[in-house]
Amino acid sequence: MPGNKCILQLRGLPPFLSPKYDLRHHPNYKHTTEANKRNTFNAARLVNRRMKLHQHPNEQYTLYEVNLTEDHEVISEDEDILNYDDVDDPEEFA
Repeated sequence: MPGNKCILQLRGLPPFLSPKYDLRHHPNYKHTTEANKRNTFNAARLVNRRMKLHQHPNEQYTLYEVNLTEDHEVISEDEDILNYDDVDDPEEFA
């Protein structure tokens, strides 16, 4: 079978040969890595982003300090803020 053809199976029709769609003609192709290497997703850059408090000097923030044990269990002085185990009572966290 030629590389530019594919077999399509659609409900209610017998299988048939069809030309493959050239993705380079898609309107969003310019956003892909293949079109421009700068479009490559960088997970490390996303994870390493930090909230910059100086961007909104008039906005107030509440900061919570959370410590984790080796098994990633949360240890905090404000247990009621971080404890969502009791989902049976939605009024508990309202």
